[in-house]
Amino acid sequence: MELPRSSALVARLEVVPEAGSTNTDLVRAAVAAPEAWPSPSVLATDHQTAGRGRLGRSWSAPAGASLAVSVLLRPRVPVERLAWLSLAAGAAMAQALAGLGVAARAKWPNDVLIDGRKVCGVLAEALPSGAGVVIGAGLNHALSRDDLPVPTATSLVLEGGPTDADLLVAAYLERLLALTGAFEAAGGDPEASGLRAAVLAISDTVGRRVRVSTGGDPVVGEAVDVDLDGRIVVDRGPVLGFTACASGDVEHLRYE
Repeated sequence: MELPRSSALVARLEVVPEAGSTNTDLVRAAVAAPEAWPSPSVLATDHQTAGRGRLGRSWSAPAGASLAVSVLLRPRVPVERLAWLSLAAGAAMAQALAGLGVAARAKWPNDVLIDGRKVCGVLAEALPSGAGVVIGAGLNHALSRDDLPVPTATSLVLEGGPTDADLLVAAYLERLLALTGAFEAAGGDPEASGLRAAVLAISDTVGRRVRVSTGGDPVVGEAVDVDLDGRIVVDRGPVLGFTACASGDVEHLRYE
């Protein structure tokens, strides 16, 4: 896999034929030799064998069927604002696909859906030193129907979308770097940078009835906002009022 257009957008881009987890490998490399991996740097493959998702989930795909792209950023923003980078990545991928003619939307916090089916997932991890964040995106670009991991997944080839790896990665990086660059320039202010507005504009969750599983009793109601801390705000009705969830597994409810 060659990514010349994508490579021109970042300080360093390395493509490997196979990886267990590009996030794990990039975190390890950035810790071992930080000067060799400036911001932004990218590690990518089209054959990831031990990918990791949110909430400890794992996934893999046949060689050439999905793109794993991990981006190292070292933004100068307050630590408490770093959670916005994960939201930025989901919004950036949804924006990139929409710009290529695919009707993609972002499910809070950072999944990307096409007509309710997942085409991309994002996992952000801070470096142990706290001096940077690695954001991994796994995009199903050429996965066949027989290879879908679950019935609620999809791929770009199944949706009639583009499958050229360099086109897809470059479009994603352009959007991600624009959103995170403005965020850093605004000192980590999601409102002043326009990041919160971008997240809300591409959201497939806000405006829907949802169930948020947070480890305790689920939070059920209408998702009405993403607040300044990046939390999904759920209106639980006149008795329970509003609840802001910083994390959790979100289910879009259709018939409740």
